[in-house]
Amino acid sequence: MNSIHPVPRGRARHYAGRALGVLLLGLVASCQGASQDAMSVEPPQAAQARRAALSKPRAQETFGSGPVRVGLITALLASAGESQRERDIRDGAVLAVDELGSGQLSLQIENTDGSSEQIQEAAKRLSDQGVRLVAVSADVRTTVAREGVRAKDVPILVLGSTSSQPGEGGFSFISDRIDSAVEGASYAAASGRKRFILLAPADMTAAERHRLDRGLAGYGIKPVLTAGAASVPGDASARAKLKDIDAVVSIGAGEAEVGSLSALRANGHLAANAIVVGSSQWTPASYRLPELARSHLCLFGPENGSRMTASFRQRYERAANLDAAYGFDIVALAAGLVRTQGESGINRQALLSPNGFLGAAAAFRFEKDGSVRRTCAIYQLVDGTLSLADPAPRSF
Repeated sequence: MNSIHPVPRGRARHYAGRALGVLLLGLVASCQGASQDAMSVEPPQAAQARRAALSKPRAQETFGSGPVRVGLITALLASAGESQRERDIRDGAVLAVDELGSGQLSLQIENTDGSSEQIQEAAKRLSDQGVRLVAVSADVRTTVAREGVRAKDVPILVLGSTSSQPGEGGFSFISDRIDSAVEGASYAAASGRKRFILLAPADMTAAERHRLDRGLAGYGIKPVLTAGAASVPGDASARAKLKDIDAVVSIGAGEAEVGSLSALRANGHLAANAIVVGSSQWTPASYRLPELARSHLCLFGPENGSRMTASFRQRYERAANLDAAYGFDIVALAAGLVRTQGESGINRQALLSPNGFLGAAAAFRFEKDGSVRRTCAIYQLVDGTLSLADPAPRSF
């Protein structure tokens, strides 16, 4: 089975169509790429896993019997019922411990109702069991789990909507619309675009705006104009400033954004080779809008036909999505660090390796502030559907 393994530090290459300034990768999670034939024989745990997936989860679950324990806290027992997202994360993690644990890992799952009280109690139980890594898929701030985990050197991976600001020694593990827009803009810049307009959605928070500005600046992108999606100026002074715009980054794809794009075109502000970059917020319904045809999207997710996606479908009889890949990569990350650095290899310093990791959800690395960077595939909207233009790079 493949997990995270070291590669020569001197290896560097550019990926087709993507000149993003590739950095050397040290620790790589090679969770993809096995042939379909390798998955043709159903593993003995598959039938049992499918039955378990259909049943109501227990408060505590254990998978694997290895000495290195990884904890996962979910909100699968929420009063409103379990969410598919939580189920996908849990099932991805269970799959990974079976495939990558190699007798070294055990996965301790605490299913809660999502309340701060239950999550803190779950974190305490996991701490008492000596877990080396805790992942929290429930939507809660890192401080809640941190208060329960007594060992301050135990990393916490946060997968909730607040994960963009992990704090307290935590690490974000999900990528959102801001990450998607930044990486998409970097693709446009790498293709030679220089004059950007950014259309910001009305619901963008101050924290998101800070992350967006910082991310664009990291790629040397300084938009000519950043405006609300419905407030692109059309006066004479704006026309000179907006001349020959060759890239429009539109995080949303609603009526305001479509209207602004139409106005930019009608007023002659866009260069002939202008590219429109969207984000992961765009919905399939927006793909069919004629005004958005030929737009480019940076989307995160598992690689179709990879070992992980084939194995997930065979075991759970449904397609693996991004959340399932996140769950898988939690365990893949732990498995690779233990395999290459021993049982004490899971720690903050190892997670902050600038070389990053390669998992089911493409390459990722953690920054010192706990945020995550992740590579993505670039798609173009053709005839209302996504057409792959450039696969996700396997390094930075």
